[in-house]
Amino acid sequence: MIGGSKRKEVTDRDLEDYGIAWMNLNHSVVIVGWGVDDRTGTKYWIVRNSYGKRWGMDGDFYVRRGENDFGIESETTGYEAILCDEKTSTAGNCFSREP
Repeated sequence: MIGGSKRKEVTDRDLEDYGIAWMNLNHSVVIVGWGVDDRTGTKYWIVRNSYGKRWGMDGDFYVRRGENDFGIESETTGYEAILCDEKTSTAGNCFSREP
């Protein structure tokens, strides 16, 4: 048994059943790359977890690509980054730089 001697039960309960909806989670992930396993041909995303480098493979993990595992391909969020002007911006108020 990997990870210790405690036996864990597999159930069909999800986070909603436990009162933990996705919006209540306290971390995030970002897709930082992709690849294909040389041995199996499995396509995967390289995903970085906000838990830091001590988690997973130096902070990263693989998720199968093209299968929507964990909703990674259907429940995405994107943002357009802007640069804040350091002279006119304050905490919580970003005034963008002119190009």
